[in-house]
Amino acid sequence: MESGHLKYGIPVDTWDEAKEEARREMTRVARCEDQIPYSDLAKHICRTTGLCLEPHDPRFHEMLGEISKAEDAAGRGMLSVVVVHKDDDGLPGTGFFKLASRLGRPWTSKVDFWIEESKRVYAAWSRRPESG
Repeated sequence: MESGHLKYGIPVDTWDEAKEEARREMTRVARCEDQIPYSDLAKHICRTTGLCLEPHDPRFHEMLGEISKAEDAAGRGMLSVVVVHKDDDGLPGTGFFKLASRLGRPWTSKVDFWIEESKRVYAAWSRRPESG
């Protein structure tokens, strides 16, 4: 998926900047024990970094997955738990739950797993300094 200085067809420095901004915004949301719709996060990234990806763009979901893998490995849980559907069920999308399974985080109920993972992420970020 990476080629030369591109990642998913995007310059690596642009990708990294947008990914870090997405992480910052998601940690801000987690500190408030809140959620953010996919569309609002995509708009925030576009506005702050200039990388404009649609909420359904597979690259946007790859970015969220990369962030969640790193945060989970650091012991803070899957940070993208705070990114949810705006109009449907108010839960993260199917990719979130597939990633949970790939990370060895079994679940039987989407709602129960989302609630427990939200608590884990909120607890981790409520104890962290603002700089994230």
